[in-house]
Amino acid sequence: MSPRSRKVWRSATLLLAFGAWAGARSAAAQTSGEAPFRPEYTIEVKAFPDEQRLEGHELLSWTNQSKDDVFDLWFHLYWNGFANNRSTHLTESKGSLRGTKLSDEWGWQEITGLRIDSGDSLAKLEWMAPDDGNAQDRTVFRVKLPQPLLKGQTVSVEIDWKARIPRVRRRTGQKDDFLFMAQWFPKLGVYETGNGWNCHQFHANTEFFADFGTYDVTIDLPQRYADHIGASGVELLPEQRAGDRVRARFLAPSLTDRALAGADGRAPLVHDFAWTADPRYVKYEDTFHWADWAQRFEADVSSTGLALGRGTSELAGRDVHVTVLLHPEHADQGLRHFDAASTSLFFYGLWWGTYPYEQLTVVDPAWGGGAAGGMEYPTLFTAGSRVWTLPTQRTPESVTVHECGHQFWYGLVGNNEFEAGWMDEGFNTFGQSEAMARRYGLNPVTTNYGPKPFDAARQLQPAGGGLADWFALREGPTLAGVKWTPLRSSALLDFWRDQPLESFGRLRDDPRAENRNGYLADPDSDPIDRAGWLYVDGTSYRTNSYRRTATVLRTLLGLVGEEKFQRAMRFYSERWRYRHPYPDDFFADFQESLGIDLKWFFEDAFRSEATIDWSVDVSQRREAQDEGWFPDAQGVWKHADEPEKKTEERGWIPEVVVRRKGEFCLPLPLELTFEGGEKETLVWSREEQLRQAWWKPLAGRAPGEKKLVSAVLDPSQRYWIDLDLSNNSWHDERDRQTPLRWSERALAQAACVLHWFAGIGG
Repeated sequence: MSPRSRKVWRSATLLLAFGAWAGARSAAAQTSGEAPFRPEYTIEVKAFPDEQRLEGHELLSWTNQSKDDVFDLWFHLYWNGFANNRSTHLTESKGSLRGTKLSDEWGWQEITGLRIDSGDSLAKLEWMAPDDGNAQDRTVFRVKLPQPLLKGQTVSVEIDWKARIPRVRRRTGQKDDFLFMAQWFPKLGVYETGNGWNCHQFHANTEFFADFGTYDVTIDLPQRYADHIGASGVELLPEQRAGDRVRARFLAPSLTDRALAGADGRAPLVHDFAWTADPRYVKYEDTFHWADWAQRFEADVSSTGLALGRGTSELAGRDVHVTVLLHPEHADQGLRHFDAASTSLFFYGLWWGTYPYEQLTVVDPAWGGGAAGGMEYPTLFTAGSRVWTLPTQRTPESVTVHECGHQFWYGLVGNNEFEAGWMDEGFNTFGQSEAMARRYGLNPVTTNYGPKPFDAARQLQPAGGGLADWFALREGPTLAGVKWTPLRSSALLDFWRDQPLESFGRLRDDPRAENRNGYLADPDSDPIDRAGWLYVDGTSYRTNSYRRTATVLRTLLGLVGEEKFQRAMRFYSERWRYRHPYPDDFFADFQESLGIDLKWFFEDAFRSEATIDWSVDVSQRREAQDEGWFPDAQGVWKHADEPEKKTEERGWIPEVVVRRKGEFCLPLPLELTFEGGEKETLVWSREEQLRQAWWKPLAGRAPGEKKLVSAVLDPSQRYWIDLDLSNNSWHDERDRQTPLRWSERALAQAACVLHWFAGIGG
């Protein structure tokens, strides 16, 4: 069977099994006993920014560690996704990159020389489209080997290529003198025993997948870039200058890192290499000291050690030199970038294993190059900021914590981002919000007027079209086919419209709640476990890969408890460091580490569109007085109106009804509180929920002396997937303060509207 046929067969099998390509793999593909593949790259690249081009020479050594005979090699050429509007990437994104239409800002890569074991193989190059069959896509090629590569044998590949640097649009490219070079070289795919080459096309909703190895990269640039170059790994020698050029050589991992094996005996490796340069860069350098942070967050260290059964010394990480490459307008934010990166190095290292490299580089993209921001590469990542940012605002902290967190999820645990991007994006989003909450507390909600943020939440504006827009002079008649718009939105106009600022109110959000809010945007279009290009649209991809996965993980934590959750996640992360887990591996390891069966949870949470909305409703009354005729102790019938049958007040009969809408069933606690503070907790089991969609927990119970004052579902908020939390509680006493607060807000909004109408359109 050809590699192409094998991939088509594999896709069809998974589609039949899951209804879509879920990206699941047999554990046999990368078993714990299989030696990891280790490509070794030596690359020399010469950049000509003024001409938007690169020239590169690559030497690759690869040893077949599989149980198969290998007949070919498959490579990625990601930049060809930007070559024309017929590429798979631009076809799926409808001709735009991050919402920006391309004009003459294309990029491409061309192989000019290809030698395998010193034999010329350029004529054997074949373009492949394993995912969609797009004959015009040039992001994947293969080359047949002169002879089969047997287990344990090594092949040497020499590649010459040239490239046109794209305008910065998606994670890579050039903006004036700013260069951010990612996915810039011919990169080998991943070979999987029994599955062949895993080498997907570059899709609009996918990232990357590569084997862990080593890189030795020499970068040649014009002289103006001297001392302003950053890259994965560590610079081996001081820059060499010759004429009008400068050369810098980097090793990833560094020689020091390669000599340091972890407790499991494995030395650090990396799965990619990226570099950047800009004559305008300003450097901020500092060192992350583990001991300082461990002392500062002693309680977190203690609780993690207790969960893992390890002492403080066993949890200790290494100190890391951090370099922040900033642009002059953000130069005063160096400390903020460093602190945010340190937040990830500490908390992620505490929870999931220490960061194993000596260096970390944080890149602040140039103005106009923001599309390169918010992306991760080994020992280097891009962040993103703004000129005006409040001390309380989480810019640049939020994106920095997230992208630094990717040093762990996909950086160290190298899942297949094409087929199961949620295994890094979702895990990392979960870790980001947990780390942010511990380090920075609640997030402020700000209102922006142009570049200037205000620490305030904006009130509602006159809207709805029709007369509101006419009175606000935001819409006029259509003349000669053109709509007349007197006042377009602008920072000054918006500021004028929103006066008086006193009508604003401060608002703070829990970053963990923000995950749930994002999940609610699209909770059921697709299952989480789906290949990135098979989600119905970009919204579904983003929701499932980021926020929904984080929300499900937080629910899983609530289900099993924090200690067990930490233990299971650490077990998984340590087992798969420098290797490639798939969803089934995560599911199996989580259960193995705890010795419990959670298959039902993983199937419902990750491989179905199941949702849940629990609700509780209560009505209660006193037991009715006796009416009619009743026999006494001697059997004599007496009317209830006779004095000896009269009673004072009877007991209370509460009727509690809990309902579920949806199929995601979890053991649901119900906390009942009676007069005097007495509490009772009941549980609606998963099995009972599957049998019927409602539950009357007090049915048949004798009347009680004390009145029920509240009924609350999931009182500890262990589960974050409930679609509507507003119906999860009932209280006998009316809340009289909240309506007043809402009335106050409504009056403030009305005042804002009247102020707007009182002006000349604003």
